Amino acid sequence: MRYSARALPAYRFLPGRDPHPTADPRGHSVDSAPWFEIGGCAPADWADCAPYLYGVDCFNHGFWWESHEAWEPLWRGLDSESVQGHYVQGLIQAANALLKRRMGRPSAVARLRRETRRHLEWVSVARYMGLEVVAWRAGIDHCLAQPGAGFPGIYLKA
Repeated sequence: MRYSARALPAYRFLPGRDPHPTADPRGHSVDSAPWFEIGGCAPADWADCAPYLYGVDCFNHGFWWESHEAWEPLWRGLDSESVQGHYVQGLIQAANALLKRRMGRPSAVARLRRETRRHLEWVSVARYMGLEVVAWRAGIDHCLAQPGAGFPGIYLKA
């Protein structure tokens, strides 16, 4: 399932293996404008929040670096100490942890797992910005604790 119409990148960037998407002339996004402008969206408006939805699409298709890049401008437009700021930061940390897992960096995964959990614990409602947060938080925590575990996708509901 896709949440945005924007095409996924040509490849899943893995540092040390692939051309950097924006800094290398061979990168998949080198000639494109920034993916999104810095700015937040109200939590209730998540279904119309382009960087959020594109980040979810990237995440669900294993584009860990790219999901982080999509969510970063959204996070920068938020109060980092708000529930929404912590929520988006938790998603970013989860994507980063999965990227580090793919890179074979278990100590970084362990640190980012703790950060993911800490940020997502700020959300006290069962569903936030379309995501069943409590269940997903448990799933991503299990995934990051078990090196071979599959990752839980982010499935949004109105």
